[in-house]
Amino acid sequence: MEALKFKHYITILLIVLTITSCTQGDDKMKIIPYGTEEFQEFTKDAPISLDEAWKIQLNFMKKNTTDDLGYRLYKNNVGMFFIVDNYYVFSIGHLNNKMLEGYFLSGVWVDTKTGEVFEKDIRKKIKPLKAWSKN
Repeated sequence: MEALKFKHYITILLIVLTITSCTQGDDKMKIIPYGTEEFQEFTKDAPISLDEAWKIQLNFMKKNTTDDLGYRLYKNNVGMFFIVDNYYVFSIGHLNNKMLEGYFLSGVWVDTKTGEVFEKDIRKKIKPLKAWSKN
């Protein structure tokens, strides 16, 4: 009987440890919203300025969008809502949501130090303060 209770305790302990250790990597990201003092401080010292990042992400999308209409739609609606782990994140995710709440971490990421650019899809729902756009 004691052995059976011990097995139950061990099983419960393993389940609890498994559940608590399963965290998404996205939860460990450092997110700096546009419009905050922290954002201003960060961009002041960033090697790649916000204006440079704007050009970089537009050039990236121009090369990677197959039709001109898609590129124009992107260019006229893209916004930058956050810096995530030293990347400017440009997104049009807000277009599908009337409450300005959505998957704003998905989009074109530009490294604030090197200018490296790529697309990334992260399904994390965050409500932004506001967006920056060159338009």
